[in-house]
Amino acid sequence: MSTGAFGEKVKTPLPSARSAAPMGGLAAASARRPAMPRAGTHDADVARAMVFAVIARIEGYLDEETHALDKSLKFDFKTSNDRKSQGLLDLNQALRRLQKSDVNTDLQLRLAQFREKLSVNLRKIRLHLDAVKEIAAMLSDAIQNAESDGTYTRNIGPYRNAP
Repeated sequence: MSTGAFGEKVKTPLPSARSAAPMGGLAAASARRPAMPRAGTHDADVARAMVFAVIARIEGYLDEETHALDKSLKFDFKTSNDRKSQGLLDLNQALRRLQKSDVNTDLQLRLAQFREKLSVNLRKIRLHLDAVKEIAAMLSDAIQNAESDGTYTRNIGPYRNAP
């Protein structure tokens, strides 16, 4: 035993034992990632817990985006999309750790709730995009009318001749 930097007693490892402490700046990088079980071992509870955690994180992103679509005109869609894409990647990795026998009723219910939240978010995004398309069409018409005397007309933008 020896004394650590803060006065606590620290067990000195044997020379043949490998140190578990990462070297240099790697400690911060490893602290961000959740501990993944080894490939040879499988724990259904751990796999389900990882899926639940990722779903909860993505739902937070969805709630923030849905609320922003309802209330705010200043919203960073790129950042939101990037976060949701990373969440989808994490969810796919977590789901790969599940075996068919690991899917219980709690997980099925949680996935159904997640699907509902995704559908609400999708409806809000579609509504927002439809509004943007309408505004773009109105601006296109205004530009065309302002610049034209009617002799030469040229359609600006998509879907101009669509019924």
